[in-house]
Amino acid sequence: MSRLTPNPAKALIREQVAARIAALSTEEKKRQSKIVYEKIINHPSYQKAKNVAIFMSTDQEVDTAPMIANIKAKGGSAFIPQYAGGKMRMLKLETGDETAMPLTRHGIQQHTKDQIREDALDAGLDLIIAPGVAFTRNGGRVGHGGGYYDKYITNLRQNPATAPKVVAIGFNCQVLDEVPMDPQDQKVDDVVFAE
Repeated sequence: MSRLTPNPAKALIREQVAARIAALSTEEKKRQSKIVYEKIINHPSYQKAKNVAIFMSTDQEVDTAPMIANIKAKGGSAFIPQYAGGKMRMLKLETGDETAMPLTRHGIQQHTKDQIREDALDAGLDLIIAPGVAFTRNGGRVGHGGGYYDKYITNLRQNPATAPKVVAIGFNCQVLDEVPMDPQDQKVDDVVFAE
């Protein structure tokens, strides 16, 4: 598979937004994460979702741990990304996984290659809570550059009848007036941030 040629405009946005996030205090990240959590658990797409794909956040992202706990508390299933061999799968998060999963070289917690977990494609997804670097209010999204989410969402959207809603979450400083979008980039259905 050919690697995508990096878009210089996206590379610049990634640098600028990373600097903005780095400038946020731990307290401010916690404050915004709490507001985003409240907005997500009250979001219509979330309230009717049983199977939710979500990511394990780093300290440079909105804290997803309370959302994962809420998904489980309401009787739902959380599926998290596993990156291997240039592909992303969403695997079910079982009890105890959070404390047992190793970190990747990018500092992301994920299942090991030999762990057997239910795949979201087999279970069916109702909602994807997506990460990203920068967003627009109307659904534009710049990811981290691997194209994993764009490919995953493109695949799911081939069948509109079963395609899950995609809601991106971020800090206020990640929401811009416009972001560069390439032909393969997928828009998200909603962007939730603290403001």
